[in-house]
Amino acid sequence: MKDWKAWLGVAVSAFLLWWVFRGEDPADIASKVASGDLGWLVIAGALSTSGGLIRAIRWRILLAPLGERVPLSGRWRSLNIGFAVTNVALGRLGEVARPYALSKMVPISTSAALGTVVLERVLDLVALVALLALVLLAPDFPANAVVLGQPIGVALTGIVSLAVITLVVATVLVVYPDRPLRWLRRIEARVPPLGRYRVSDAAASFVAGMDALRAPSAVFRALLWSFAVWIWMAASFWAAFQAYGLELGFTAALFTQCVVAGFVALPAAPGFLGTLQTGVLVSVAGVFGVPESETLAMAVGYHLAGYIPVTAFGLYYAWSLRLSVAGMRTEAEATA
Repeated sequence: MKDWKAWLGVAVSAFLLWWVFRGEDPADIASKVASGDLGWLVIAGALSTSGGLIRAIRWRILLAPLGERVPLSGRWRSLNIGFAVTNVALGRLGEVARPYALSKMVPISTSAALGTVVLERVLDLVALVALLALVLLAPDFPANAVVLGQPIGVALTGIVSLAVITLVVATVLVVYPDRPLRWLRRIEARVPPLGRYRVSDAAASFVAGMDALRAPSAVFRALLWSFAVWIWMAASFWAAFQAYGLELGFTAALFTQCVVAGFVALPAAPGFLGTLQTGVLVSVAGVFGVPESETLAMAVGYHLAGYIPVTAFGLYYAWSLRLSVAGMRTEAEATA
């Protein structure tokens, strides 16, 4: 992993934080953040954190083709370690920290486990697109909604296209892996070895990690859990709405979750700084007309409610496994 990628995330976060908070009074925002109902914020944080349990259940389906039985506790700990590393380290290391942590608990390679994480992202994209389409058809969704100056239908068309392309590419890679793997081995034969790592071996393990795509019934069950993940996470946004007295229903919460999921996929500083707030502002203020200061107060309160518990859990689990951020960074570079 190169440093420029990490600092690109910092630059993106800095720009987005400037953009969402421009013209706002910091003292006023801080006062409104503090005015949130603590009980509802605790509920929002609990819902956000416990969403990891649904992810852990889904992960079992995707890990099954690798032939190792991973207990729920191991999957839960690995997930929280990944979230915590994403929250405290530059470079989005959490995506590799999670499979790396799992490889320390069960005999599964980091590359193979990383393949299941990528497959999760494919399923998440499909589920989010479907949920977004349902939201747009809901009777209480604002007519003629505009996002970043564009009709919502334009954004949806682009997202649907991306989801279809991603699913097709992932399926082809798994169903017909021989040719790209042969190409990699030919390249390896012509270049000096890269230390103790063989790219083709890692690629083969990575493809094996996506092997669940060969079993339609497993993919369908994992996709159902993906819907459950995002509906559950939308409930955490709904609880945050209650904490700040925003009179928005579950349709708004689900739309906000879909938009935020898109923004937090961008490069960012640790903890999705800036990207999460931008997603909330674009959806809650831009589409549903809530004043920006109230929207930003809710976004900050929600962010803190989810950030603190998952980071604490993850750092504790990493400590118990004697894992360090430096070690996970080295593994991330090797896996990349």
